[in-house]
Amino acid sequence: MKPILFTAKCFLILVLTCASAMVMAQQMQMAHSTPLTMPGNDIFGTIQEVVQKLEADPKTDWSKVDLEALRQHLLDMKAFTEDVTVISKKPIEKGVEIEVHPETKRAIIALEHLFMMHPRMLKMEKGWDMQATQNGDKWTITCTTADTSEVEEIRALGYIGLLVEGAHHQLHHWMIATGMMKME
Repeated sequence: MKPILFTAKCFLILVLTCASAMVMAQQMQMAHSTPLTMPGNDIFGTIQEVVQKLEADPKTDWSKVDLEALRQHLLDMKAFTEDVTVISKKPIEKGVEIEVHPETKRAIIALEHLFMMHPRMLKMEKGWDMQATQNGDKWTITCTTADTSEVEEIRALGYIGLLVEGAHHQLHHWMIATGMMKME
């Protein structure tokens, strides 16, 4: 009777051990094959993607990598996206005039950084003329085009649409992260 009981106990321990190992293996597999693609917020995800690309490239010069500069730039982008109020948007000849008010100190600085470069990129990529002037605590932004077929598009894009316009953002972020472009 005792050998049967001992054999039954051993068999039960073996079954439980195998079942536990299978559950652990499934959990580990799920951790590596999750259906989720976003690691958190956009800033974190962008930096994570950059790190993965840098690690995958054996030619990465880690002495030039500047992820903090990229993080600061992405925080600027967050500020001019979330912390700026559009006060008005009105059609003007061949385009649009938009008045905005930055709500935070970070947003003020972000707009200053943005308008040093973005108007030139719009001109290069789209042929559009963007002007941004600071008037006290507000900014007046105008964007015009010589192509009459694009006027309604510019007006419809408005503040945020004009800022996201262009195919330069990812390259710009890569250049910041790899130290090819210094941000001030």
